Amino acid sequence: MKARIPLTALALLAVAAVAPGLALGADLRNAPATPEVVLPGAVSASAARADPRTWIVGVRAGSRAARRIARAHGGRPIAGAAWLAPRSRARALAAALRVRDLLEYAEPNRIGHRAQAPAPDPLSPQAAWRDFVVGGQVPPPVTLASPLIAVVDTQIDAAHPEIAGSNIRPGTGFPVSDDHGTATSTVAAAPANKVGMLGIWPGARVLGVTLPDGERITCADSARGIAAAVKARAAVINMSYGSPSRCITEEQQIQRAVRAGAVPVAASGNEGELGSPLEYPASLAHVLTVGAIDADGEPTLFSNESAAVDLAAPGIGILTGVPATFDSDGAAHGLGFAYVNGTSFAAPMVSAAVAWVRAARPQLSQGQAAQVVRLGARDVGRPGYEKATGFGVLDLGGALGLPAPVDDPLEPNDDIRYVDGRFFAGAAPPLHNGRRPRSLTAVTDVAEDPIDVYRVRVRAGRRLRLALLPKLGDPDLFVFGANARSVSRQRQVAGSSLSGSRIDRVSVRNRGRRTATFYVAVGFSSRKSRTLLNATYELRAR
Repeated sequence: MKARIPLTALALLAVAAVAPGLALGADLRNAPATPEVVLPGAVSASAARADPRTWIVGVRAGSRAARRIARAHGGRPIAGAAWLAPRSRARALAAALRVRDLLEYAEPNRIGHRAQAPAPDPLSPQAAWRDFVVGGQVPPPVTLASPLIAVVDTQIDAAHPEIAGSNIRPGTGFPVSDDHGTATSTVAAAPANKVGMLGIWPGARVLGVTLPDGERITCADSARGIAAAVKARAAVINMSYGSPSRCITEEQQIQRAVRAGAVPVAASGNEGELGSPLEYPASLAHVLTVGAIDADGEPTLFSNESAAVDLAAPGIGILTGVPATFDSDGAAHGLGFAYVNGTSFAAPMVSAAVAWVRAARPQLSQGQAAQVVRLGARDVGRPGYEKATGFGVLDLGGALGLPAPVDDPLEPNDDIRYVDGRFFAGAAPPLHNGRRPRSLTAVTDVAEDPIDVYRVRVRAGRRLRLALLPKLGDPDLFVFGANARSVSRQRQVAGSSLSGSRIDRVSVRNRGRRTATFYVAVGFSSRKSRTLLNATYELRAR
């Protein structure tokens, strides 16, 4: 049996001189915050920028006793049942209210600021790649609840001036062995701290998930890293590495990440001059795959081209933070910063953009957030999709302004094993249970989401009628029997592949004596040509 080829880091450093769960969903983030008692000295209180002299205490509404106690401790009413107390007396006030069951909450007196883009850090003029992507967009404020970017990479240098004191949390347990993890994380989130340059979303929350070896990244290491990111409830997972060998374990972890609400992002690879082999995890379904462009907006020679590429971002001459030990030309721009090339550094730009969009547009599902970043890209080259740059070049303004696309419910449902209860605990809810008619609108994509599978239940002796109405593109309709373990022609019991905008219709009868399960699949027939890689459809069952 042929051994798996080790994954390799995608940094391209040989040009000139280093010249590249169920997590909380969007709806829940809109819910009112749960009241809690946070008092001076608490860890969560020290993380907030707040007035050092005052504290806010909420009391039982309508209680005269509560108001009397608050005034006795120097409190002044703010509005409703909120009182502003001297910070030095906040604990005593809270204790006096608590013994009478009159305390509702307490919190720091947070300081806000005008909605203004951060001032450039000293090296920002040398990092024009950020302006190219961000333009004049103002980043959202970073809070403890902001979307988390997990960077699965080598050990981040905790002592680097862009890392120390920032919201970038390096992993632990491994030494700093190269510059890759530090570089990718600072491209995404280097803060406005009057040092170096700014990341795409300055000060964004980043978790370093450390790979033990940047030169030999095994499938197991990749899968463990993705699993750790899911456990941390990351909203985005950046993977600036790849292998030409497909890995089932890695693929399954990607599916679990999507199920948990994360958006996986990966670099397309740097083998463009070697035939552009498919790289994994970049070529897996549901992964935003990122190619690289040069300063003129043209695809680089090294960036891999394939139908898996979703969009591109700058990937040549990217000034970013690196550990001082690995800075070979510090005299040019200050020790700890270097120019790098590669799709490795285009990917974290997209990861930070996805996190930014999820913060600014929390009403979008994770799939919709990925789609607006993908489809809001700035078109380059020939009009329309291209294998080198996907839908275009990353453009935050385009992503933030694009209307919400059609959502894709019940993902991941790319095969029968993901909906019949074998992979995820419990089978997916049936689209149709044999009673009232049902319908849904969803999307599918040749590379990102090649097939959607739904469970349906058909009562004994009854007939199921299905209709697939194309809204965009030309998807096809297939039905598989209860014993099918995967989508394959051997277990297909019915199908329709009409061309164009014609409605595909399929009818199946349960000739047994008990209610039976069938699996309905929407995808693309291999027997006809496609002018569009993606499709939107309505599926009706009755």
